[in-house]
Amino acid sequence: MTTVFVSSTPFDLAVHRKRLSEEFAREAADYFGATLTSALPETPIEDRLRLVRSAKAYIGVFGMVFGDVDASTGKSLIQLEYLEAQLYCVPTLIYLIDEDEHPILPKNVDTGIAAQWLADFKAQLSQSHDVRFFDSPDDLVAKIHNDLHRVLSPAQKTAAAAAPALAPVPVPVAVAPVTVAAVVTPQAQPAALSAAAPETVETAAVPAVKKNSQRYLLTEPRFAFFKSKVLPVLPPDFDDVPLKDALELLLASNTLSAASSLARGAAMPLEDAVEVIRKMELIIIDTIYKQKNGG
Repeated sequence: MTTVFVSSTPFDLAVHRKRLSEEFAREAADYFGATLTSALPETPIEDRLRLVRSAKAYIGVFGMVFGDVDASTGKSLIQLEYLEAQLYCVPTLIYLIDEDEHPILPKNVDTGIAAQWLADFKAQLSQSHDVRFFDSPDDLVAKIHNDLHRVLSPAQKTAAAAAPALAPVPVPVAVAPVTVAAVVTPQAQPAALSAAAPETVETAAVPAVKKNSQRYLLTEPRFAFFKSKVLPVLPPDFDDVPLKDALELLLASNTLSAASSLARGAAMPLEDAVEVIRKMELIIIDTIYKQKNGG
């Protein structure tokens, strides 16, 4: 029987993994003709990648821990599993923890260089996939339930069976180190920007917030800079006026107002706008620290 591979760090997301196993084991086997599987902490990297390659779908669930790093590649195990899924064109679903809403124990939050690597990885995911955010184990289960029905429905399986089989071409896993970024709270962003090099500040820094304004006013060059960074996650042909409004609110940590502005400008449901704002936030944090560190 084929499998759906669930990739996550094992200890901080143990409750989430258990809930997924409990909820999907029977339905995945009966309805999709597949079972959910994931690697144990002691599973060798070769076996992990073999499971990913043979999976009918790949589910990446990412919290606030980067996880164990493979010594030969300098990448975490969850990164290597994700990269293998992309190399073999395995249908991919990505879920990121909602850092504003999900309760998180301090012991389950990376700091230092691991946090920097994780922030960069999440920013890359948010630009490459239609990521979704979960605020509890039950919320994660519900979202995966809906998405698996879309990816592995009988209609999808029939279409896949009718299509000519294309054998994936194995590609060696890249060994370049992860670009360093950092996880910071939104309140820390202005300080990080102000610490950048003078030539960087000219294009990327955010001016001091006006008292009680709840927004950072962006000059046109600065707006253009941030717009170029968040374009990959925006609806097509999004208007500059609501985008600038949303960016100014987001940079002042006023995320709900930013989402409201985005929803009005794109005529999208507020829930969808919130997810777009979350993606924009990841990209902006990553951008700020790349600028600060000369990236």
